[in-house]
Amino acid sequence: MSLEQVFFLSQIIASIAVVASLIFVGYQIKENTLALQRNEHNSTMEQWTVIRQAIATNRDVAELMSVGLSGERRLDTVDTLRLDQMLQEVGWAAFHIWDRTQRGIFPQGTFEATGGSMFAVLLRMQRGGEWWRSDRSIGFLPGFRRDVDAMLTQSKSTPAESTRTPVSSATPVSETFD
Repeated sequence: MSLEQVFFLSQIIASIAVVASLIFVGYQIKENTLALQRNEHNSTMEQWTVIRQAIATNRDVAELMSVGLSGERRLDTVDTLRLDQMLQEVGWAAFHIWDRTQRGIFPQGTFEATGGSMFAVLLRMQRGGEWWRSDRSIGFLPGFRRDVDAMLTQSKSTPAESTRTPVSSATPVSETFD
């Protein structure tokens, strides 16, 4: 083998090594991107968990949300502030899902299927709708407001009360999953 052939062989081997290293770097970037997306998802779930746990573990908060949103009784100033803050928190958590969906971190339709629909249920209730009409411009981007308004308009025919029907103990389990 001549020196020239050794040189060409070394060039071929070097080219193959460069291509292999680029493939490896591409794979690492893909894996890193997936890990970042998973972290974004986990962060979003943590925000929702705090809200759900506040309602599930604190009867006072749960009562404030249900009685306050339905308009069942008039709220005093302190309870009005507390309810407004809870609605703002739910809205903020829904906004993060919307934002991450807009940026392509979550698949299209994630907002509408998850946080947006949960937020819309609250906003279809008497006090939730009043709060949204008066406070929606505080802290929420116009695109988010448009999308929430579109969800509310689209589902106006479905009142909040019909979205969650309590299951009585006499209802067979097979009927609760229809």
